[in-house]
Amino acid sequence: MTNSARVMEIEWQFIPDDLESVREWLEQETPEPFSTESLAQRELRDEYWDTTGWLVWRAGFACRTRRRGESAELTLKGLAGGEGHLRKRLELDEPMDGLGELAGAVAHPEGEASSLLRRLTGPHPLRSVAALTTQRTTLGLSDGKGPLGEIALDRTTVGEGSKSLELLRVEVEVGEEAVGRAEPFVAALRDGAGLRPAQSGKLAAALAAAGASPGWEPSPVGPMSIDRDSSLAEVAYAALRRGFLRLVEHEPLARLGEDIEGVHQMRVATRRLRAALKTFRDILPPALAEQRRELRWLGRSLGEARDLDVQRERFALAAPLIGRKAAAAIGVIFEERRASTQEVVLAALDSERYVAMVETMSDLLRAGPTPGLGDEPALASALETIEEQRRRARRLGSAIDSKSPDADYHALRLKVRDLRYVLEFFAPLGGEAADAYGRQATRLQTLLGDHQDAVVAADFHAGLARDEGERLGKAGVRAARELAANATAEAEGYRWKFPKRYGRLRGARWHALRRALSNS
Repeated sequence: MTNSARVMEIEWQFIPDDLESVREWLEQETPEPFSTESLAQRELRDEYWDTTGWLVWRAGFACRTRRRGESAELTLKGLAGGEGHLRKRLELDEPMDGLGELAGAVAHPEGEASSLLRRLTGPHPLRSVAALTTQRTTLGLSDGKGPLGEIALDRTTVGEGSKSLELLRVEVEVGEEAVGRAEPFVAALRDGAGLRPAQSGKLAAALAAAGASPGWEPSPVGPMSIDRDSSLAEVAYAALRRGFLRLVEHEPLARLGEDIEGVHQMRVATRRLRAALKTFRDILPPALAEQRRELRWLGRSLGEARDLDVQRERFALAAPLIGRKAAAAIGVIFEERRASTQEVVLAALDSERYVAMVETMSDLLRAGPTPGLGDEPALASALETIEEQRRRARRLGSAIDSKSPDADYHALRLKVRDLRYVLEFFAPLGGEAADAYGRQATRLQTLLGDHQDAVVAADFHAGLARDEGERLGKAGVRAARELAANATAEAEGYRWKFPKRYGRLRGARWHALRRALSNS
């Protein structure tokens, strides 16, 4: 594969009642100064591909192979972009030596399209999800200043025989510089030919028409709702199922690497799952409890990327204040390190270990609780479980003073985080009282998290000044030292706020939660 192309596709998409009336309008009613010219009629044979878990679609792309006579082309097209029926979408095109079969992993990417496809799919094989044949009539569109773009009149067939479906589309595609010039024509075409804006692309329409679901729906893993009458096992499995679905839901974004929430949400999910496996370990089958080790591995694999993303966000806010040259030099180092951490993320998600963990947890969560384990009412042990986690946090927190090392604040943050997770597991049993106390724990965790981020930032920028002086230059080193000093001062500010925030773990909200979780 060679000669990859990256373009921004800009087009209006409409649904007509019939194509003949549109053709007649174009021939007889096209308003001045616009004109159309018949260019070509051709048949397009498209096949769309995705993994069983719809990793490509969930990352915001459609994967298409297209036959044009003897040639074939691979395209990755963005699913979102633009406003209303005007769409602006990234499109990556790459010629293929032969169409062949795309089924299976993309083992040897050669261009940007196949490289991105490989990143999104990892070891998961591609499967054909839709095959479309389109009879396309193309017309050139011009105005008094010259060419604007093209009009496509498409009659698309999905499926074969008695089960075949027909989709009609009118598309007006223009260059970005011609959007304003083309808008009056598009408005006249829409109103004059009675067109309706298309709410979705052809793939989504084809899947919907065939009764399939475009996108991803997780395989059912069991009930996820609980109430005050739920058993302990029901609470445990509800928490685990919610965490597991959150983990796999964000895998495509983590693979894509452009939205930092992907890695962040996957990492948070590993922590929640580990906390649930620890909290309910006595009533879980050993094979499920053992997944805590696998989740720790995955969390560590994601951790460096997430930590760097946090520092990049902080730096983006400070960059305008330190001078363009220094900011650019530090920014280059960030991007290099981010590329390296993203490789670690992809290696983990592509590994047999990750795939095996997902399959194992999916099977075990779908199987449900072991008969005889955790049959007792969850309400009977909820308060004791929460109190135990609260005592662990209080033992650490009560020993902290203004002279305590940063490591003590970080250790407390981990305990408060676990307390917050346990509160979430049992929250439906405690109602508003549980939510109110949970908010106090969340605020304390946020404060301690902000403190830790500032401490890490101080170390990070001090390390840049110490180790990257040759690359940064004098201005860059000076800026890195200033950023380190500012982060240290910021951490001190969070220390000053800590006693008041920590004190709110006691008091009326805690006593209200105790009453709500009592059996009386």
